[in-house]
Amino acid sequence: MKKIFVIIILAIVVASCAHKTVPTQTATVTTATGDAVAGKETYIANCGRCHSLKNTGDYTSDEWVPLVDKMARKAKLNDADKANVLAYVQANAKQG
Repeated sequence: MKKIFVIIILAIVVASCAHKTVPTQTATVTTATGDAVAGKETYIANCGRCHSLKNTGDYTSDEWVPLVDKMARKAKLNDADKANVLAYVQANAKQG
């Protein structure tokens, strides 16, 4: 019984320390090319279907451009959805 208890506690500790990949912040930014709020919804709905969501703060604004270009084709996003996703990830990108 003690071993099971220790294993359960260890599993809880490991799970709580795991890297979180779901974006936690949302900028309410609308640019000439996209809407960040709509982009977050599209990002979660479409990007999360095939893989875990990247933390938007892991990449700079410029680093997001080729990533979104590549993945938008795979996700079959239209131009408006692609622009919205780009607006969202860039609004929450790491500064650099």
